[in-house]
Amino acid sequence: MSITSTSSTSSTPPPPPAGGGGGPTGGTPGPAADPGETPSSSQRSLVALLAAAGLVVAVVALVLVFGVARPPALATLADEPEPELTASLAWSHWEQDGACVNVVAPSGEHREVGCGFDGEELVAWTDDGIAMLVWGPRDGVELIDPDTGEVVDTVAVAGVAEEWFGREGDAVRSRTVDGTLTVTLREGDVELWRVDVPDTYGVNHGFLAPDGEWVVLVDRAGRLLLVPADGSSEPRVWHEVEESWVRPVWEGTPLPGPIVER
Repeated sequence: MSITSTSSTSSTPPPPPAGGGGGPTGGTPGPAADPGETPSSSQRSLVALLAAAGLVVAVVALVLVFGVARPPALATLADEPEPELTASLAWSHWEQDGACVNVVAPSGEHREVGCGFDGEELVAWTDDGIAMLVWGPRDGVELIDPDTGEVVDTVAVAGVAEEWFGREGDAVRSRTVDGTLTVTLREGDVELWRVDVPDTYGVNHGFLAPDGEWVVLVDRAGRLLLVPADGSSEPRVWHEVEESWVRPVWEGTPLPGPIVER
């Protein structure tokens, strides 16, 4: 925006015109400012420039936080379906109106079984249904139909709460030394996975399938990773979950104790 200066022959500025209108020199009042007048084009350009600069800063921050520390790149089950899996997996997550139960099939297809359940932690998946530990009566378990999402029974299982919450480290051990993550099976100390990772990456849980052939890992990126229990190939991404702390159960996992009379 250019500004035109007007020279004066006197060092003293001329008085304003009568009425204090503050118009141009010469006494003719200038046009009144319109309260609804939009900002000038230069003002709009400045606002747009500041907004663009803010966007650039935000994008750079996201790249620095997430782009540099990406989790290890892995093939998905859809990309590499062999060797084939036969069992499904279930897990739960919490919503405002209660717990939700999810199932992922061997093909990688995901579906939500239902929501609004009283408990949260899944402890088994038998022929009678998916078993969820419920709050309230000690050792109470709800059996949920995996097809309809209906609670088909509520039973008491001896020692289920102690067994579940007393588990330490699940089926795997994981540690990171000098940027290398090593995941091993607790039973037999079989090495399942060795990979270079950023400091922010790790494996939170690992669960062995009832047939002993597979292990599902839950990593900090919120992925369910499928790996052979003999460590013969690297993990494949089975599904991405909402939280990295989920503790899934395999189809065919028995109840950890006998059903008892209340």
